[in-house]
Amino acid sequence: MTCHIKSGHNEQGMKQKSLFYHFLSVFSNGIAMPEETAIQKVVDVVDDFSCPYQTSDYQEAFRSWRRRKQNPYAFRFTVNPKETAFSESHAIVRQSPAQVEQNVLNRMGRLIGCAMMIYLVVENLFDKVIVWAMQFLHLHIELVFLGENKLYGDEQLVFWLEFIVHILKYFIPALVVQSVMKLPVQVSMPLKMRKPQKLLSGISLIMLLSTGMGMLSVPRSADLEKYRTIFGMIGAEDHKMMIYLLMVIFISPLVMELFLHGCMFQALRQFGDLFAMISTAVLAGALTHNFFDGVRIGLIHLAISYYFIHTGSFWSVVCLRIIHEIYMFVLFYIDSVDNDGSIKWWVILGITCIFCFATGIYIFLHKNSASTAIQNRTYLTLQEKLEAFFTAMPMVSFLVCSVLLLVIEVMLF
Repeated sequence: MTCHIKSGHNEQGMKQKSLFYHFLSVFSNGIAMPEETAIQKVVDVVDDFSCPYQTSDYQEAFRSWRRRKQNPYAFRFTVNPKETAFSESHAIVRQSPAQVEQNVLNRMGRLIGCAMMIYLVVENLFDKVIVWAMQFLHLHIELVFLGENKLYGDEQLVFWLEFIVHILKYFIPALVVQSVMKLPVQVSMPLKMRKPQKLLSGISLIMLLSTGMGMLSVPRSADLEKYRTIFGMIGAEDHKMMIYLLMVIFISPLVMELFLHGCMFQALRQFGDLFAMISTAVLAGALTHNFFDGVRIGLIHLAISYYFIHTGSFWSVVCLRIIHEIYMFVLFYIDSVDNDGSIKWWVILGITCIFCFATGIYIFLHKNSASTAIQNRTYLTLQEKLEAFFTAMPMVSFLVCSVLLLVIEVMLF
């Protein structure tokens, strides 16, 4: 709807113009607005999206992905700037920008919710199917239900089965999300690091969080079962131990972050980095089905997402996750061999505090410039975005299943 009114120089002309706009607003039920005001309220969510810590290749690939007309998972809203109203009665604009954003968020929630349900299926059923197949082949392995699922039998078979299940429960959902959304590699895995000094401060923060949260969660953690398996193999051949540690502490975080901070985080950040940080942290915590692990993983992922944004590199995410895994393994090892806890606080906290203090001095001396503020506006508030994303039916199903698994764990232990 384009309105052209010649403005007069007398008072009567001004009154006529005001009355005419009032008549238009009443006629269109309050939707129509003057052209200049409408243009100011239009947000170019694609071209105006700011990623100051990413390379130009990343930004161009991200914009191209979002502009694809056949991409239902990209939020874009094209409007004729000469239009003065967003109204369903016009042929050019069928929905308001807020409605488009809400629909895309709900669609993203359905896709990621389905991926999360695949995670639960692989985590809870895949090992049982494999054990049945191995027993059919007369291999020495069995699954015993004694409050929790425990694998017994040949040490190598037990380790590799647990490791494969741990990898597949992240890799298969990541493959599903990536194959459906078709994110460019430059977007899902940006490699160039723009601010390496930020990574150094991130390592110190991850060490502090790992120590503080690890002290609370290690005795109650279900996520550390992989470390219990390795600890039970102490005394085995050295090369086997090195392979086990390499797989659990280095390979596993890489696959995990391909899902969480690769395809999922990058697709969600089109609605704002804060929304992507909160959503990823909530989902990562919900995957644990454990209260203490959920809080720990949620805080860790908030920190990792922040440094991911400010370094611009996927390698910083993997590095921080590996630092956390190493710290949790050390905490678990000390908790297992030091029954009275006499050396735990002095060794772990002492090393952490020294490193963090040295990092703080380094950053202060180099006078690191303040971070560029990232404010990407869209049409919905943060609360409306979270509601649209987390109320998609598959996502609701996943959250309900996660709560049920948490309740079952609390009742059993």
